[in-house]
Amino acid sequence: MIIINFSDTSKQAFTKGLSKGMAAPLMLFGHFSPPNLPEVKQISPPSISDKQALNNDWLTIGADFNNVIASYGQKHHTEK
Repeated sequence: MIIINFSDTSKQAFTKGLSKGMAAPLMLFGHFSPPNLPEVKQISPPSISDKQALNNDWLTIGADFNNVIASYGQKHHTEK
C-alpha cells in the first residue's frame, strides 16, 4: 500500500519512510492467514416456471405501488 501525503513535513516523511523500510524485512517472514469465513448455506431456487415467477414479481411490485400510492394520498390529504 503506497499512500503519499504531500502535507507531511520532510521530518514526518522521513520518519514514516524509515519505519516502513525497517518493517519491510519482517513482512517477508510474517505468517498471515485470512480470517475464518462463516459457512454459506446453499439455497435452491423454487421449482416454478418462468411465467409463474414473472407473474409473482409483478404481483409483488403492484402491491408495493399500491402501498406507496395509498400512503402518499393519506400523507398529503391529512396535511391540508
